[in-house]
Amino acid sequence: MYLGPFYFDTKEVFLILASLLLGLAMFFNWPLWWFDKQILLTLAILILITKGLLPSIHNEAFFILAIATIFLSLYLPIFQVVLFYFLSFVFFRVLKVV
Repeated sequence: MYLGPFYFDTKEVFLILASLLLGLAMFFNWPLWWFDKQILLTLAILILITKGLLPSIHNEAFFILAIATIFLSLYLPIFQVVLFYFLSFVFFRVLKVV
């Protein structure tokens, strides 16, 4: 989808929509049963930035990394989750997985 000079793929539209819904959940204090809303919003924005900056990413490996990161946010602090995400992403880029 073209919006001015920018091109948004369906994955980016989904991440933008998820970020907006998480922002609304934080504003209206809607409960999310297992997840912390602030951590999920942070992860959605980080995933959106990395997916937007590198459009040539292989979707399958990046999807597995994103799902693993989201589920690690259930048990680990945000710093460790973000560190895992960035280190895994760097290793994936070095090893040419994504």
